[in-house]
Amino acid sequence: MRIALALLLFAVAGAHGQPAPAWQPTRAVEIVVPSGAGGGNDRNARGLHKIMHENKWLQNVTVLNKVGGGGTLANTYVNSHPGDGHYLVFARQGLLSNHLLGRSTIGPNDLTTLAMLTSEPSGLALRANNPTLKSLQDVIERLKQDPASLTTSLGSTRAGSPHLMLGMFAKVAGIDARRMKTVTFSGGAESMTQLMGGHIDMSAVSIDNAAPHHKSGALRIIGVSSAQRLAPLPDVPTFKEQGYDVQMSGFTIVMGPRGLSAAQTAYWESMMERISNTAEWKRILAADLQDWDFRKAAPTREYLRQQYEMTRGLLADIGMTK
Repeated sequence: MRIALALLLFAVAGAHGQPAPAWQPTRAVEIVVPSGAGGGNDRNARGLHKIMHENKWLQNVTVLNKVGGGGTLANTYVNSHPGDGHYLVFARQGLLSNHLLGRSTIGPNDLTTLAMLTSEPSGLALRANNPTLKSLQDVIERLKQDPASLTTSLGSTRAGSPHLMLGMFAKVAGIDARRMKTVTFSGGAESMTQLMGGHIDMSAVSIDNAAPHHKSGALRIIGVSSAQRLAPLPDVPTFKEQGYDVQMSGFTIVMGPRGLSAAQTAYWESMMERISNTAEWKRILAADLQDWDFRKAAPTREYLRQQYEMTRGLLADIGMTK
């Protein structure tokens, strides 16, 4: 009897004598990215894949890009596999904005929250050789005179993190965001090209898109929405230190389809924590000017709840909802 019990305990034990997880993948896992290959989301997803593979934590993983609807296509695809822990999706600001705007029936409560990985500030950038606009104060004075006098790009989508940051900035600076002239392009990279070419006046942009051009001298980042100056950009002031309390970050949150079990959630929460604590993951984030911001499932759900309510207010401020 004792021998049989010992054999049973050995059979359910994992590596190093640890109990085997209550659930683990039994076939290929798909990490679904809501944007195209080569972008920040894609680099993060492939970073997860690389770390899991090289550490032999999980070998059978693929990255799938599903672009469309500000993340709606990716979220819908993952949610079409209810209760199946072999599907993960990177959730961004579009999950909240699209639900509030009625563009998608899937909101934060319709997926299973697993973990938060990163946060990333946005900023405002000008062309470096702009003869009349050189500082945040120059921009504010111009926009107070006429909110439609400057054309500002928002990246690839309205109601994304850069757009909401612009709305927050306008509100604290006393500018009517609903009258501002804004445009979108295929993504942050094209926005930078248009700005450097003089076709637009300013860009509200994720910092990783603008940083290389700021360092080269082609662009000037005049404010960043982080709480403190970013170490790789020590010459770029925050909005707050210039007298405007604008603190807002985009996020990368890993979610699964609706109906995942507690055991499935615990598996992925633990896996994301292991990955987040590796030196390789921290190197990936530093290269893209993203902040390490790991949170487990429960605090991430609370974070999403708070962000949802903040987004509701900002969408009204920029005139997209009543």
